[in-house]
Amino acid sequence: MEHAIVLLSGGMDSLVCAGEAKAAGHRISMLHLNYGQKTSGRERRSFEDIADFYSVSMADRKVIDMAFLKQIGGSSLTDDRIDVKDFSGDSSVIPDSYVPFRNSIILSLAVSWAEAIGAAKLYIGANHEDSPGYPDCRPSYYRAFNEVIKEGTKAGDIEILTPVISLKKRQIVERGRQLHVPFHLSWSCYKDSALACGICDSCVLRRRGFREAGIDDPIDYR
Repeated sequence: MEHAIVLLSGGMDSLVCAGEAKAAGHRISMLHLNYGQKTSGRERRSFEDIADFYSVSMADRKVIDMAFLKQIGGSSLTDDRIDVKDFSGDSSVIPDSYVPFRNSIILSLAVSWAEAIGAAKLYIGANHEDSPGYPDCRPSYYRAFNEVIKEGTKAGDIEILTPVISLKKRQIVERGRQLHVPFHLSWSCYKDSALACGICDSCVLRRRGFREAGIDDPIDYR
């Protein structure tokens, strides 16, 4: 049974990646990163709930503190001086919710853990179709990072997989339903931790995906 690490933020995209890894028959470990985001506590809860749902042992879960990104700032998700904006329409402009070089740091840590435990696959819920402004969600970025892994690791055979990168949110919802993933345990909101705001970029894209799929979103909104 091939060993895979799922990078699980607690959001719907990474949740569907967990479903894909399970359907592929992998032995699953799950990795969660706290990077100082404003909803870090709520996202951690979703991570633990989803890991419980998939019966991932405590030994196969890892949470790494990357709160130093809050010190660096430059993003509305980590910098208290920058408010999380309401959704203002689809755009290819890099939004201020982009956390500078976050995914590269996350992937570096994930590859390091994969080397340590002998995992061959890394699943990440990067999605380019609905978030074209994020430079670290481009397919070309992940192709390049896979080349870095080949050059810079002992085994050289660890591979990043991005199952939802070219899917619209509607398609992600539909695929999640096929995989019977627990959408009710996921959390997407950038602003709030009690009730999802419903108006930030992430909430609006999620709600639109469920609406276009003709499926009820199982979480409540403010």
